[in-house]
Amino acid sequence: MIKNLINKLLNKLTLHYYLKKYNGIWGFKNFLAQNNIQNIRLLEIFDAYFNRYGAWIGVKSQLAGLPCFPHEFYGIFISGGTIIGKNVVIFQHVTIGSNTLNDSESAGCPTIGDNVYIGAGAKIIGKIVIGNNCRIGANAVVYQDMPANSVAVQAPTQIIQKSNLDNRFFGGMNGKLVYYDDGKWIEAK
Repeated sequence: MIKNLINKLLNKLTLHYYLKKYNGIWGFKNFLAQNNIQNIRLLEIFDAYFNRYGAWIGVKSQLAGLPCFPHEFYGIFISGGTIIGKNVVIFQHVTIGSNTLNDSESAGCPTIGDNVYIGAGAKIIGKIVIGNNCRIGANAVVYQDMPANSVAVQAPTQIIQKSNLDNRFFGGMNGKLVYYDDGKWIEAK
């Protein structure tokens, strides 16, 4: 118990040091990304900053400018390979995530243009491009490209029956393609 308290205090002091040294969380993020830092402790400290908001922002996500977060970072998830343009507004509980389904045409991370407005609870998933000056309504799920100056709103759910869906979670580990099964990672064959 005391060891946990000491570790929390050390993490807090170390985070404060790095925030001051690099002029805030975005400067710290840029330092980690540009120098390809693999130090687990520093990455844990970076993640701890966002964890207090129930959020996660990938160190390797690329930001052309600092997004506007009207409700801070609450529930925000931004995948590590995501590219985000300038003057983007991101409301609470937004997911900008990668598609990790191995057999998907849109496997990868989104690219979001400049001046994009993303409403609360919106989900942008996969290797898609959101053009400049787009608006994504609250709770909309976007999984295909959006041309510039367009709007996406939530439509009624459609259920499509399919057979033989492979919903394993695939990722990379030690340069190998792996999938998650029953609590462990297994190399894909």
